[in-house]
Formats: sequence, C-alpha cells, structure tokens
Amino acid sequence: MRTLITNIIMTPGVTTETQIPFIHNAEIQIDDHRIVYAGAKENAPRFEADQVIDGEGALAMPGLCNLHTHTPMTMMRSAGSDLPLERWLNEMVWPVEKFLTDDSVKAGSDLGILEMIRCGTTSFNDMYFRMDRLAESVETSGIRAMLGYGVIDFDESCADLIPGIEFAMKWQHAAGDRIRVNIAPHSEAATTEKLLLRSKEVAEEMEVPLHIHICETSLDRTGCIERHGMTAAAYLEKLGLLDVPMIAAHCVWMDDPDIEIFSKHGVYIAHNPVSNLKLASGIAPISKMLNAGCRVTLGTDGVASNNNLNLWEEIKLMPLLQKGTLLDPTVVTPAQTLAAATSIGAKALGYDDLGLLKEGYLADIILVDVGDLNMCPSSEMEGNLIYAVESRNVKMTMVDGKVLYHNGVFTTMDPKRVLETAHKEALGLMTRAGRAK
Repeated sequence: MRTLITNIIMTPGVTTETQIPFIHNAEIQIDDHRIVYAGAKENAPRFEADQVIDGEGALAMPGLCNLHTHTPMTMMRSAGSDLPLERWLNEMVWPVEKFLTDDSVKAGSDLGILEMIRCGTTSFNDMYFRMDRLAESVETSGIRAMLGYGVIDFDESCADLIPGIEFAMKWQHAAGDRIRVNIAPHSEAATTEKLLLRSKEVAEEMEVPLHIHICETSLDRTGCIERHGMTAAAYLEKLGLLDVPMIAAHCVWMDDPDIEIFSKHGVYIAHNPVSNLKLASGIAPISKMLNAGCRVTLGTDGVASNNNLNLWEEIKLMPLLQKGTLLDPTVVTPAQTLAAATSIGAKALGYDDLGLLKEGYLADIILVDVGDLNMCPSSEMEGNLIYAVESRNVKMTMVDGKVLYHNGVFTTMDPKRVLETAHKEALGLMTRAGRAK
C-alpha cells in the first residue's frame, strides 16, 4: 500500500534540537510501512498513491510512546483512589489481581489499547502477567509494544522468571516486529539479588532490555539503603545490571550521585508524573536529570493510579512540575518534552528508525487538529503542542503505515464490543474479589 498524507502542517520531531520545527504545506509519502518522503510539498518527488489522506490542515507528527504502563489494569480503573502507594497495593491492587483471569486480562488489554490509539499513542512499554493475552491484543489491534512479564522473587527460587523467559522467547519480533520484549524484574524490593543477576544474564543472552520500577517512593529509597547499604542506582550498578539497556520507571527519589550513575550508563528513565502525584509519591527531579544528560521518557503508569492512558497529560505536566517546583519558567523546554514523548521513547524501545517523520523511518504518525477551540489561535504552535493539545484533538493514528483510527472510526477494533466486554469482565472481577458495588 502506497499512502499519501497531504494538506498538513508537519513537525518531523526532535532529538537534540532546542526548538520544535514546523513545516507548512507539507506532505508525507509512505510505501508499505515506511516513510519515503516527509517535508514541504513543493519539494516532494512524484508519487503514485493507492490511498490519499486529506489532513484538512492538521498537524502531522510522530506517534507518542508510552514507556511505562500496566495496560490490563484498566479493569481496576480508579480502584483504591486516594490511598498512599503501600496501602493502595496491599489493600486494593494485589487482593483484586488474585482474581484476574485470562478473559479479564484480555478485556483490559483491548480497552487500554483502544484508549491509547484514540489518544495518539502508537507504541507502549508494558509490565504485567498473563502477558500472552496482552500480546494477542497488540497483534490484532495493530499497535506497537514492548512487553515484559513482571517477575517477583522473595525466596531466591527465581520461579517467576521461567514464564517470563518463555513469554519473551515466544513473542520477540512477533507481529511483523511490532512486538518486542524485555525482561521485567518488578523492583529492587520485590526481588532478590539472585533474581536480578539471572535477569541480567537472560537479557544479555536474548539481547533485550531490562524494565524495572526504581525509587518510586521514599520508602523504596530508605528500604534499599537499609537492605544493601546503598541506593538502588548504586546497587544496580554494583550488580552490573546497568551494563544492559534498562528502562527504569519512576526514579522519583534519586539524588545527584544516583542521577550521575544513570546518566553514565545511559539508563532510560520513564517519568510518570500523574501517577506519582496521585499516589503522593513525589516529583522526579527531571530538570536535574536532563541537565545531567539523562535519557528521559514519559509514561502513564496503569490506570488504577492515573486514571487514564492519555499521554498528553504527562506531556503537559513534565515541564510544568519542574517550572513550578524550581520557580524557573525556563527549565524543561517544549523540544525536550516532545523528544521524551517520541524520539527518545522510540530509542528506549530499541528502534533506530522510529520517533521521527523522515525518510526511511517507520510510519507511526498521528494527525492533531490545530483548528479546534483549544488550539486557536495557532500562531504559537510550539507552545500549543505541549500545553494546549488534548486527546480529543487527535484526528488520526497510524502505526506501521496502517490507519488504526481516523475521524472517530477505528479500523481494527470494535469499540462497542470492547466496552461491553470490559464492563462485563470488570464486574466479574470485582464480584470475585468481593469488591463489587
């Protein structure tokens, strides 16, 4: 399929640029799943298209990358609201998760993916269990994902790692390479040294990243120091885990030496501002991290602690929280924020040809309506993109050159069926757990 997207404004995206570039009267040419031209229409080569998409003046940009979530937890949306993290986990999340079934995980996966597609997320990184059901949803929906089986180990048996390895071997590069995998030890507190070392060995053997929760709360930090005599960053460095590509979620309670360690090893930090605020975990020192050269990405976390999968909220909060806490409106620029949500996230997922709109790159593209009420006037496009866009402004979501959503219509998923199944399965889950209202 040869696709032409025309009548658009376009940002090719950013990597290290200090400002977000915009090209007016642009077009994008796509051959199968790759971009063959993206730029000014007047410079475009001749292109015979099988499909022409009229952007109607919308902004074309790279699709969003959600670098940390637990998609099936849509079944527990808003559950345990207004509890601190430890109580939220012990009193609501873990007791309910015991009653999850394959069907409820599948329903939650479909619902979460539907929401992400609607909000302009084209790829995501997930850690959970019963992961075959989530992978099946990714495969049929057309979205892109990196998936890891969440591994917990308290007795040095490393038993949980076995299904994690089996899952990774089964799904790596599946669905035309839209599915990639990682090894996902849950956290320092929920694993043993033996498990972490074994996880590193497996990740090295399979040449895949590690995905782990790090320093989400102050208790995580103090607990690690009590257990090991050092912070989590220092502990992971000591064990050699930072010699493997790593996506570290949260990283709220990190001091300057920790930040330097993560910068030195090129760790990808998945910043989850909404979840961290809702659970009163704190505010990650993102400005310090960026100044130290850290690779910062954005995530939503699961909807039980967010309570949605709308990455635009994270995009807006990433710079605002730093400006407000540091009392400096110049920190964390729009370009740094867009890079976190697109090109750096794509690198964290292991792609060198994703996250930008340029020749040879994968065609993961979204169209954003810049003529809507909240976007008018559009003379300050850079500020609007970071601070004004809402998920409802997303007109089209394309992954791998295939349109998954356009002007209210989903092409690979039936929203009515997804919603009906989700309501049914969520009610069944909460009934089994004795939490139905």
